[in-house]
Amino acid sequence: MSLFPEPLKAYRVYVLMFVLNLAVVAGVIYLLRREPARPVVVTMPPTRVARAETSAARISVTVSGAVNEPGAVQLARGALLAEALQRAGVKPEADLSKLDLTRPLKDGDKIAVPTKSASEPVTQNVTASPTAARVSTVSVMPPAETPRAKLNLNTATLAELDALPGVGETLAQRILDYRQQNGAFKTIEDLKNVKGIGDKLFDDLKELVTVQ
Repeated sequence: MSLFPEPLKAYRVYVLMFVLNLAVVAGVIYLLRREPARPVVVTMPPTRVARAETSAARISVTVSGAVNEPGAVQLARGALLAEALQRAGVKPEADLSKLDLTRPLKDGDKIAVPTKSASEPVTQNVTASPTAARVSTVSVMPPAETPRAKLNLNTATLAELDALPGVGETLAQRILDYRQQNGAFKTIEDLKNVKGIGDKLFDDLKELVTVQ
């Protein structure tokens, strides 16, 4: 039995092509309407190795003594003693001549900044007589410290400027360069013209320097 009635046999080729095209269109519409698969995003937590490398890049040291902000200071690994003192802020009475400012620091180092004042009283035991059994304790106070002479900005060397609180080698070199380019300092206020010396640092230095 034929699938097509007698009147349609002459058009069966066209009918088959129509049905085939209809099936293709239906298949394309089905594929286009399908929801695309969502990509899966996986967030990996930082590894312990990465955290360890980050923490190992910094060190913590403790600064005490003649500084403005004693306590722990965070620095980059390989930092020098001068950098720790710059962070803590050195007081005018600090004696930096007893410290090696170029010494590299290690994690956990403790830095005590001494002052220029006299040390603790010296205690001596004195016997009243060779036959006396009692020993008395006498406190011997050191002589009063002679006031430190002010540093002449027009004759100071790099090492002398470097020893000033809050200056350091780089800033000391800038002071020498300014003096060479502009001539002798007329007043100590000329220090403010040196790059890196602001009002705060000038206040710390004005009682320690002079011009002659």
